[in-house]
Amino acid sequence: MSKSSLDACVLPDGQTVTYQNTAAGIASFLAFLATVDDIERLVLEPTGGYERLVVAALQAARLPVAKVNAKQIRQFARACGQLSKTDRIDAFILADYARRMETRILPQRSSQERALADFVSRYRQLSHMIVQEKNRREKLTGRTKVWIEESLRFLLDQRQAIVDEMTACLKADAELGRKAEVLMSLKGIGLRTACFILADLPELGHTDKGQIAKLVGVAPLNRDSGLMRGKRMIAGGRRHLRDALYVAALPAIRFDPDMKAFFTRLKQQGKPGKVALVAVMRKMIIILNARMRDA
Repeated sequence: MSKSSLDACVLPDGQTVTYQNTAAGIASFLAFLATVDDIERLVLEPTGGYERLVVAALQAARLPVAKVNAKQIRQFARACGQLSKTDRIDAFILADYARRMETRILPQRSSQERALADFVSRYRQLSHMIVQEKNRREKLTGRTKVWIEESLRFLLDQRQAIVDEMTACLKADAELGRKAEVLMSLKGIGLRTACFILADLPELGHTDKGQIAKLVGVAPLNRDSGLMRGKRMIAGGRRHLRDALYVAALPAIRFDPDMKAFFTRLKQQGKPGKVALVAVMRKMIIILNARMRDA
């Protein structure tokens, strides 16, 4: 899938079709899918947001949709001996991966949830631009510095407007607001972090604790071979979400007695501070997963 087009492959017959990645093209794609019998699932890889309209349309049509990490797909293709790369080959590899491997169906998202995801994305963009402008301000003087200050005020005002819109989203959707309250019941999780989690982790409450830790990227992974026992390390996961959870863990180890005791115990056992903090992050997301599941 790209900015301009999408390619799809249907197994087992291997039929491949191409449509424009526009409203009209997606409508034609849905019409084609209506002619396909017994659709088990539709699998795609994220392409920087170009897949969002397609996913929304497929879910609106009540079709089972799954997203797969692009790196996993590329590794799968190489493991199958497929070194060439074209859009049609990629479509076949995705379909073959879905046939052989387990994939998670994306939960249905309401219009308010999709809007919240947009606001969270824009919030991060603005935060990045604010940091850039502050760095530039340090090196400038005179009129150019004044322009930077004006730009910063605008960006800060717009970011606050985004926070107001996120709050409005939670109030407009009772279910979304309830989920946010569940998340904020854990010390360290505020409004913004709750919104980040709701936008970036729709699987929360729908999967087991081991998988949710892997999705965030806070699960320690073994590095063992024969008699060698390597150091367990975290890898992969959703970086933006992990960053937000890191920020939430800092007040949690100060103001949550259980988290503070857990962190202190790990430190007393000789764990480095960062390792102990990641363990707190993992504990927090596992607790949130259980609370969301039981709510």
